[in-house]
Amino acid sequence: MSSNRYAELDKLIKEYEEDSNTLRSERLVMKNYPKVLTMSAASSFERNIKNACQDFYDNPKLAIATHYPLIHALGTSVVDQMYKKFKTLNPRTKTEELIASDFYALFGGNVFESSAASIFNAEKARKISETQSIVDKLEPLFDVNDSFALDYVTADELLEQLKNASFEDAERAFLSLKLRRNRVAHDYIHGLSDTFEDIRKFYNLAVLYAISIEEAIKDLTIT
Repeated sequence: MSSNRYAELDKLIKEYEEDSNTLRSERLVMKNYPKVLTMSAASSFERNIKNACQDFYDNPKLAIATHYPLIHALGTSVVDQMYKKFKTLNPRTKTEELIASDFYALFGGNVFESSAASIFNAEKARKISETQSIVDKLEPLFDVNDSFALDYVTADELLEQLKNASFEDAERAFLSLKLRRNRVAHDYIHGLSDTFEDIRKFYNLAVLYAISIEEAIKDLTIT
């Protein structure tokens, strides 16, 4: 979508779209697509954000002990502990509670969040431009050939979603995927009720959010 680092996820989405035209919806492979995308996307985001955290921890521009006391206090398994600051469940009630502020706090709170939001807005603008170009190219083809209908509708829906999306929406989408990944990991058969289209909508924004977090961390890292 927005980066070659997630090209395999884009390929997975494209393959689902192709298979949905030829395979019956009740086929097991089709029923598993939402779970596969959930697990693949959330796991990829976690890996890349953790890698960015590790690079920062190894090569910070400013001393961690002095400038990042919350990270300094984490002790062992620092990177794992950092990622756990993305909260998806209330520990007392075990109900959904999507919170990213504890992660932002590790890097300075509001200043870090603003940096990530600025990167997100730039990524969003770039993706809107790219998607608008696809829609413009497909629209005249769609009018004369129905075979382009799915591609056109998918691109047009993405365009509208992006135009209306905020950084907060993307944050919520990212955390929603993380929550669902955890549910699927604990109960693969019954852990997900969302459709593939539901998960794809989360992914469309979550991928921009993940990139924004990665890049905001890299800005604090000696390269």
